[in-house]
Amino acid sequence: MTSRDTVALLERWWSGSGERLGDRCRGLTDDELRWAPVEGAWNLVPDRAHPGGWSYPYDFDPDPPHPVTSIGWRLVHLTGDNEIYVEHAFGPGVRNFPDLPVHGTAGEVLADWRASRQHVSTWLGSAADADLLEPRTSHLGDTRTAGEVIRILLDEQIHHGAEVALLRDLYLRIGAARTNQPVAAAPGVNA
Repeated sequence: MTSRDTVALLERWWSGSGERLGDRCRGLTDDELRWAPVEGAWNLVPDRAHPGGWSYPYDFDPDPPHPVTSIGWRLVHLTGDNEIYVEHAFGPGVRNFPDLPVHGTAGEVLADWRASRQHVSTWLGSAADADLLEPRTSHLGDTRTAGEVIRILLDEQIHHGAEVALLRDLYLRIGAARTNQPVAAAPGVNA
């Protein structure tokens, strides 16, 4: 019998943190998606030359202090990480970040993020604990275990998910007032 204890735990964390982020994004508007919480924040920008019609600034290791980013930037970053880590670790390894379409509406960005999660969910659903130790290629040019790839994606989803939740809370309290939008409680939040 093949053990799945560790994989089952990772699967629960992946599923649970994804559901929590999805719940926190219910009712997300386009204005909120692209709200810049501070001057100079990294955000989604229209770019007709890029697949999907939008792009976003990115630097693998920016100088401190690291830039503040919008909700849209964080969700697109999560989508890109899911797509490219999976592409190289579990797929053909052909595409890279510039090849991915970037969209600029809340509905499209959330649909892209949800779709990007499916490959990880499928792999976790069929993997055994021993599979976590398999060496996998990386878009960074090195080799990592499958477990390390899953750990990176899980870490990204949890910490960026928490940041998205915080940005939504801030938007409800200060962002909407700055953009002359009505301030209302997010679903499941008592104002």
